[in-house]
Parts: sequence; C-alpha cells; structure tokens
Amino acid sequence: MSGTDPIVFEVADGIGHVRFRRPEKLQAFTPVMYGKVQEICENAPQSGEVHALVFSGATDVAFSAGTDLADYAAIETPEQGLALDELMDVALDAVERCPLPTIAAIAGICSGGGLSFAASCDLRVAAPNARFSIPVGRTLGLGLSPGSYERLHALVGAAPLRHLLFTGQAISAGRALEVGLVDELVNDQSALPGRADYLARLAVSQAPLAIQATKDALLSLRPKLDRERAGAWARRGFASSDFRQAVDAFLNKRQANFSGR
Repeated sequence: MSGTDPIVFEVADGIGHVRFRRPEKLQAFTPVMYGKVQEICENAPQSGEVHALVFSGATDVAFSAGTDLADYAAIETPEQGLALDELMDVALDAVERCPLPTIAAIAGICSGGGLSFAASCDLRVAAPNARFSIPVGRTLGLGLSPGSYERLHALVGAAPLRHLLFTGQAISAGRALEVGLVDELVNDQSALPGRADYLARLAVSQAPLAIQATKDALLSLRPKLDRERAGAWARRGFASSDFRQAVDAFLNKRQANFSGR
C-alpha cells in the first residue's frame, strides 16, 4: 500500500480500519474508491482475521464530502450519470450487506455521498465537529441516487430528510443525534477512534448469525423506491441544462442560476 492510496485498509486486533484519504478533496470518493470499498466488504469476511469494519476519514476535517465533482463534470450523457449513481449504490449495498458489523466514525464534513455512505453502516458515532448536509440540489441540480433515498429515509424518516434536501444546509452533530442520523456523540474529538472501536467490539461480542439475521431482517423491512420512476427523474436531471449549470458554477466558484430545464 503506497502513501498515496486513497483507501487505507489496516487490521488491528480483529478490527478492519478503512480510512478515506484524499485530504485535498475532503475525502471525496472516486469510482476507484467505491470499487475498493466494495472489494473490502466482500473479501474481509472471508479472511477469518477481520470481525468488524470501522470507516473514517484520514483527517478530522472530513469524513467525506461525497462523490468527487470532477467525476460529474466528466459526464457527457445521462447514461454516464446513471452509471456513476449505480456504481455508488452497488458499493454502498456491499457495505449494508457485509456480514460483519460496520461502524462509521465521523469527524468534520459528512455530506452528499459521504452521508449516504455513513447511512449504509450499522452504527454511526460522531465527533463534536461533525457536520451533515445534502447539498446536491445546489451543487449538482440533481436528486439523490435511488439507494440513497432508501437508506436515509429508513434511517431518519421523511421530515428530517426533507429538511436536509430542501435547505441544503448543514446540521450539527448534536442535531444529527436528535434526529437519529447518528447513534452516539463523543464529547471530545480525540475520543472518536476509541469509541468506534469499542462499539465494534460490542457488536463482535454478539453471535455472528444473530448480526447477519438482524441485518437481513432490517433490509427486508425497508420500503423500496420505484426504481423505474426514480431512474426517469435521474435521467431527466443528468440531461438538464441545470446539471451543466450547477457543475460549471461549482467548479468556477460562482452562483448557479437554475431554470428548471
């Protein structure tokens, strides 16, 4: 593993630590990173050496700012946009369906796809400086991927999700705890890694089959989106001038002017 790898995977005392490492991009995800996460979640349970996974950002500044806007800027057709959404959803499905307990240790910015990633984990613990947002309507002029709607709605319900999406504003770690976006909030940032590991060990102390049965049951209880209908809206979004306007405005640090077309 080189010093420039965007995903750092290390195992200590049976816990796999997965750190997102792109500090210059606030840990924003690339397709390669999504693929690596999927690979870890599919392969780690087979090793016999890993009994839980803890995900975190490599710095306290950000857990993840979501999918890198540069990848959206490269989109030329709606099909390419849909493929990028599908790539993310497949990776996060792998996190959800991983038979090992998964914990998100969140410090700093957790937005867009980063928040969807956190929602795909079994447990979430946050530092006081954590901030949560879904600014996709402003930064991209789009809605969420179908899987992201499902995950976040199952986690917090319609009202908190509407507030995050309709305002695009960040909420504090304390507010995230109130609405159920995170399970625990540590008092001091330095306590975050230790608390995440402690939760991982508590989960590992449960019978593996019980963990797996619970995961499967909760996923089966979750309402499913009409994927064909959601896909039609996503295709319309990626084909819109608003999408192009949003990406150009973000990359050039100016205000987007949306037309609804």
